[in-house]
Amino acid sequence: MEDLIIYQIFPDRFYKSGENNYYKHLRPSRQKPSRSSFFGGNLKGIIEKMDYLKDLGINALYLTPLFKSPSTHKYDIEDYFQIDPGFGNMEDFEHLLKCAHEKGIKVFLDGVFNHTGICFFAFEDIRQKGEQSKYYNWYNIHQTPLKLKPKPSYEDAGIYYIPKLNHDFPEVVDYLKKIIRYWTNKGIDGWRFDMPWCMPPEIVNALIKEAKTMDQSITVIGETWEQPNQLLKNYHFDGAMDYIVRNSVINLLNQKISFEAFKQALDYKTKQPKSQNWNMLGSHDTKRIRGALNRNLKKVLIAQAIQFFLPGYPVIYYGDEIGLYRGKDPDCRRTFKWDREEWNETIYQNVKTLIKLREQHSDLFTEGSCHFLQYENGLTIKRQLKQKTISLKIDIKQLAYTF
Repeated sequence: MEDLIIYQIFPDRFYKSGENNYYKHLRPSRQKPSRSSFFGGNLKGIIEKMDYLKDLGINALYLTPLFKSPSTHKYDIEDYFQIDPGFGNMEDFEHLLKCAHEKGIKVFLDGVFNHTGICFFAFEDIRQKGEQSKYYNWYNIHQTPLKLKPKPSYEDAGIYYIPKLNHDFPEVVDYLKKIIRYWTNKGIDGWRFDMPWCMPPEIVNALIKEAKTMDQSITVIGETWEQPNQLLKNYHFDGAMDYIVRNSVINLLNQKISFEAFKQALDYKTKQPKSQNWNMLGSHDTKRIRGALNRNLKKVLIAQAIQFFLPGYPVIYYGDEIGLYRGKDPDCRRTFKWDREEWNETIYQNVKTLIKLREQHSDLFTEGSCHFLQYENGLTIKRQLKQKTISLKIDIKQLAYTF
């Protein structure tokens, strides 16, 4: 197994390279984001900062949706075959992919296959033609003409502007496979599926198979907020997002659970040391880890160390490595601070140290067993492969860790 250090980017907030003339109004980067504010981050910006990512030690990027969509988050897809004009164009994407691969960095795209946006062509056609639309069966429609608010007259995926697709209709599945083929053929390295638990396992597995038929080496990860094993029982992902790590670490460091409860919560990690699950401390959907730990620097350093020592791959949410904090969505989506004087250097150097440690002992972290050992003042996480070992000793009373 190749060890991955994954970096999640919310493109609109990472870096704006040059002028972004697509939007009439861009919010100044220092301001707090609203749910509808754009800051102009683009693909050229990610390309321009590729050296920063390489120097940090990143070897995989997870990009939240890039496809044309009206929102800031892009989970309400309008066109799956077009890069959102606010981010750039296809040439920019292909250049990003080329630059990343030249630096040994893999690229994961966000696959939004449970639902579309209300601007998607099939939904628009139903709005115009009602039951006469040839796409009528693409969604579960309760009545026509379609009503968006206050109560949608169709099945949605949690909010009116993301209507849920009808995966029982073969044409929908064929269309989703077409999307998979198109982007996999571009040479991406992996997919992260959004909300797969809302789709039938046989449909999700067919999409995974479609990707792997085109590229046997491609990695497909599923979103989940529960224990990854629950999702992986029925869905044939290579791994899943692991927010149980985040919850357990925060509860331990904020003294809401005991050492024993922490061990029990993460016991499944010790039984699957070769896991390809993504160890999350935060994402665009959660409060920043520094905020969740009440801006306690020592707790943040320990949380990062635990994240890197557990089986699976650590995921760094952009800006966490320099100490961005703030609150819940949308506040957790603030722009990256590129003025180094505003960075928390202690956190940044801690992340660099942990990445270098994984590089030096990649065999231990990808193949080695994992053991939790409790002692009076804390906990030890031990990774072992044959006679080789490395341990993380956490002193909860002193809020410190050592290798």
